[in-house]
Amino acid sequence: MNMNPNLMQFIEKIEMGGGILDDEQKKFIETIKALDESDLKDPTQWPWRDKTNGYIKTLRKLVGHFPIVLSVATAVVLDDSMRILLERRSDDGKWSIPGGTVGPGESVKECIVGDISRETSLDAEIEDLHLFDELSGTPHYYPNGDIISSIKIIYVAKHCTGELKPNYENLELEYFDLQDIPENVSGSTRKIVASLISRFDEVKNW
Repeated sequence: MNMNPNLMQFIEKIEMGGGILDDEQKKFIETIKALDESDLKDPTQWPWRDKTNGYIKTLRKLVGHFPIVLSVATAVVLDDSMRILLERRSDDGKWSIPGGTVGPGESVKECIVGDISRETSLDAEIEDLHLFDELSGTPHYYPNGDIISSIKIIYVAKHCTGELKPNYENLELEYFDLQDIPENVSGSTRKIVASLISRFDEVKNW
């Protein structure tokens, strides 16, 4: 048993009560039961291995919009001219740098390489990543009501190959000069760009 016993007893009483549940309520109960019955010591049985749900979506089914703390791997992708790759997000329309939540059993570098590929179609190599900085402490409020406090681990990725292609998470992708980024950028992206400018010569030699 993995879940809170009081929660499982509550669900049992709901099912025994014979009330009519809609499809969403039934799916929620199925999720709770799957989490409760899984062998969480065996990664192959983790319910969120289904990529259509994912770890964060599984958490959100349990806690709704409640604030959660996440480790976020963030990729500063630079081309040969030291321009930074930004994506215009599909959820809030702001420009930001690629990145994503580090899942259970996943390293930060593995997450970064995977997110670069998924969000931009570019290929990056783990050995070409350079640890750059971290950002934390400021909550982020999503348009749908979700709240997160993220610990962003930021790596610089140079020498990426392939052709840029947006996916469902972004509306467009574009390289920008560090001194000429769009006005509508996320707060964390603006901080990262300012730090890049101050450390320009160091990063250029990586």
